[in-house]
Amino acid sequence: MVHDNYLITHECIRKEVEYVLSEDMQFKGIKPVYFSSSQDVRNSEVILDIIREQKCDNDILLLCDRSCPKVSIPDEYSGSVNVHKVEHMYDLFTENLVLQEYEGTGSFIIVSGWLENWQDNIKSVAQYDNNSVFSFSESYSSILILDTGVHSDLIVRAKELSEFTGIPFKIHDVGMEYFNLIFENLVLRWNIEKKQSQLKICNRKAASYAMSIDFIKTIADITDESVAIDSICKLFSTMFAPKNIVYYSFNEDGMELKYCKLPGTEQENTIKLKNSDSNYIVFDTEDGFAIKIMATADVLGIIEIHGVAFPEYLDEYLSAGYDLAKGSGLAISNIRRYHELFRSREEQVKLAEMLRTTNRILRHDIANDLQIIIGALDIFEENGDEKFLSMVKQASQKSVALIRNLKEIEEVSAGDKQFELLNVKSLVDGVISKHTAEFNVRGDCVIMADKAMSSVLDNIVSNAIIHGNATKVDIGIVSQNGTCEISIADNGTGIPDEVKSRAFDEGYKYGKTGHTGFGLYIARKTIERYGGTVQVEDNKPTGAKFVIELNAARMDNYVAN
Repeated sequence: MVHDNYLITHECIRKEVEYVLSEDMQFKGIKPVYFSSSQDVRNSEVILDIIREQKCDNDILLLCDRSCPKVSIPDEYSGSVNVHKVEHMYDLFTENLVLQEYEGTGSFIIVSGWLENWQDNIKSVAQYDNNSVFSFSESYSSILILDTGVHSDLIVRAKELSEFTGIPFKIHDVGMEYFNLIFENLVLRWNIEKKQSQLKICNRKAASYAMSIDFIKTIADITDESVAIDSICKLFSTMFAPKNIVYYSFNEDGMELKYCKLPGTEQENTIKLKNSDSNYIVFDTEDGFAIKIMATADVLGIIEIHGVAFPEYLDEYLSAGYDLAKGSGLAISNIRRYHELFRSREEQVKLAEMLRTTNRILRHDIANDLQIIIGALDIFEENGDEKFLSMVKQASQKSVALIRNLKEIEEVSAGDKQFELLNVKSLVDGVISKHTAEFNVRGDCVIMADKAMSSVLDNIVSNAIIHGNATKVDIGIVSQNGTCEISIADNGTGIPDEVKSRAFDEGYKYGKTGHTGFGLYIARKTIERYGGTVQVEDNKPTGAKFVIELNAARMDNYVAN
């Protein structure tokens, strides 16, 4: 059965069409629409208006005679229009040999339905022949009426026409069998053509989907979005051979140009498309397009294809590009989800580590200090020896330092990356102003960090002076090759080799000065949060040397912004 399709044809065969549609179940889905002789169908706009009036996107079969012009599908119409022309409408009802015999004798041939509105129809014939009705007696010897058997008042109307034209009429019984065969053949061929067209589309879609699946497989293991975008753009470049490809990436930080074959690109089309409900736009030049890269309702990016090699195939390019964009959206979405899960896992690990450290400090270190305080106070109450008050004071100060360490550990574990441009020389000057040792500071550089950097420098300097008994500290600051190296060398007692490998471990203590064991651990965690490294080595001739390496801030970008 043919479903939800329209047949547009002349009203002179209305009853014949409706008879066939009602008698044959395979045609039940066809909806007929008719035009009259008063409508000048030689004007294509008349046909287009009839199509627009249907207000649908179904496929249409236009069945008409030689007067019907070539019809192009309206831009707003998404269905197909198949035009089938015959020389005369009466050719649909009997064989050519019969018609040629009567045409040879000068007969004016009509179908029986033509008589339904013969007054209007004869006017259109006269206009078409650019003559008057009174020329009929000179042009035709008789009127031949092809009787299909579905018009009850045929004789009456035939006599009226004969009297008006002064030409005798003849009736030739053709019945409905020939028309039924012609109509069935016509509709079936139309349906086959549609199926073939749909099959071609399906094959193209299948090829496009297969290509998309293969492409997704090739980038499935990529975890770097920039690498994936580069692969996407190269594939589009290979397929469409454009002059230029532009890719804009969208995330919570805004829009970023990620890929461009040629310098200089306009953002107007991109912003217009992003804010619209459409998934793509075709450029006014009709040699390129832009497509959204999406995952569900989120716009992850937009790819622009400029100057395709063969603009006449732009529709096919757009269809294939749209399918590839779907696969690309899935790939980009998976990469972003991977990093979200990775960051979430990192945060969970940091939180677990912080809780473990906090629990250890509270249950072990601070609890021990409280036991010392309680015990010392009990002994002081018994014998009044003030050395136990000194023990209370020392244990209290250690607990305060531990609590301060807890706050710093929490800040480090929180991962807050609200960094700012900091001048290392200024940080160092602020730290050494609190100490009485001899300092020698050389060089300078700028880094992206936060206030915790001062604590890192102060902890290392304090360890050198308090725990290493250093009297002199040399601080070198060197900026080169995009890095900032900070070296802090002292002339103290140094750090044994067996201690160096554990100096930055959580809670590790050495020496007799009673430090908490968390200072260098916090320093390492802070430096790692900045994306840097810290290590300790021997200083020559004596002492220890701490080397911090960080990324130097890009001042050119800062100034430009």
